[in-house]
Amino acid sequence: MTFQPQPPVTDLTRPFWAGGLVGELRLQRCADCGHIRFPVSAICPGCLSGRAEWTVTSGRGSVLSYAVFERSYHESWQDQVPYVVALIELDEGPVLISNVIGVPPSAVTVGQRVTVTFPRRGADAALPQFTPETEER
Repeated sequence: MTFQPQPPVTDLTRPFWAGGLVGELRLQRCADCGHIRFPVSAICPGCLSGRAEWTVTSGRGSVLSYAVFERSYHESWQDQVPYVVALIELDEGPVLISNVIGVPPSAVTVGQRVTVTFPRRGADAALPQFTPETEER
């Protein structure tokens, strides 16, 4: 079995990773100005408040940009080449670096609507990745 790197879980990031385990994309919302932010941080980049709450997002967004990786830069990705690394702009505003999965790389386009999914990465981690939305949505 190939080693699967696990994300670092800290007190600050624990709600984000716990959300993935139950299929929720949780992000911080500033308790003072309402700014939804990613990456996780102790201070709001909008108003510099240190107060935040966790909110469940829609998990929907659009491909802002992407690249197709034709080689593996870590052995745990070897069986997934080629794969797509994309900037996903969530409907709520933040941009995540993630993957578009479930379709060939040639089927990914800028502006494409996507929805989050949480494939397990070991027993204690589920990384947010995205699949194209279907027409019936």
